[in-house]
Amino acid sequence: MFLKDLFRIAHRAAWLLILACTYTAPTAQAEPLPLATDLAAAARVARAQRVPVLIAFTLTNCPYCATARRDHLEPMHISEKWRDKVIMLELQLDGAQPLRDFAGNTTTVREFARKFAVRSVPTVIVFDDGGVPTATPLVGLSSGDFYSLYLEQAVESGLIKMRYPQQ
Repeated sequence: MFLKDLFRIAHRAAWLLILACTYTAPTAQAEPLPLATDLAAAARVARAQRVPVLIAFTLTNCPYCATARRDHLEPMHISEKWRDKVIMLELQLDGAQPLRDFAGNTTTVREFARKFAVRSVPTVIVFDDGGVPTATPLVGLSSGDFYSLYLEQAVESGLIKMRYPQQ
């Protein structure tokens, strides 16, 4: 009887251990980046908060853009660490949404992308509140191990420019 009870307890403990090892805590739900429509309004918010504006140039059905969004941009967007340090927007080059540029002028998504020599996607550019890039654009999806680091460095560069402008 004792061995039978001991076996039953060990069996239950093994199952509990298996369940504990396979349990994954719920993660924060990714939140899509807002689509860029009015960069002049984003610039006003950026100026008030003294933060840069990150724009991810993408295509809707681009697998590399989807990976950049899912694995890097959306987690950064919902991160407590970055929430108050950058305004993140997505500009879909195959979209038909109207766009107001940083100066408040009406333009097209493609014209805006052409102005900054965006020729491949994903491309990420961090801007100051005047629409001037603050770091070298991130073109393509480089090594997954370092892409988030490159994004963070670009945002940090923008933060420095926004918070400590040269006199």
